[in-house]
Amino acid sequence: MPTPQRNHTWSEQTQWLRAMAHPVRLAILEALCEQPKCVKDINSMISIGQPHLSQHIAALRRARLIDCHISGSLRCYYIVRPTLVKKLMRILSQEHPLRLRDHRSVIRAARRRKPGASRAPDDPAP
Repeated sequence: MPTPQRNHTWSEQTQWLRAMAHPVRLAILEALCEQPKCVKDINSMISIGQPHLSQHIAALRRARLIDCHISGSLRCYYIVRPTLVKKLMRILSQEHPLRLRDHRSVIRAARRRKPGASRAPDDPAP
């Protein structure tokens, strides 16, 4: 797995995750993963008021996860980052069991050094 660059700020990724961090928005994205949908179709699948739905859609648009095409009175939405959204939705739908570890094993693992790594001056020898 590649290591992120040290000067990477993660700001765009933070915006994506923040926008997705709501059950209604995840439901919208799940519906749009299947195919583009118009607002009335999304609203029939997600039982919330139209003003609330519009706010959630606006948040996903601001994060540049979805966009729309307008034809007369129809607004049809689609995912603009399908690879990202589909992978995240797949990951989120899987089981992720807790892996609690005992105190001693965590401390021992944290103190392990990679070969050639220097010790901090106050770090005792193993």
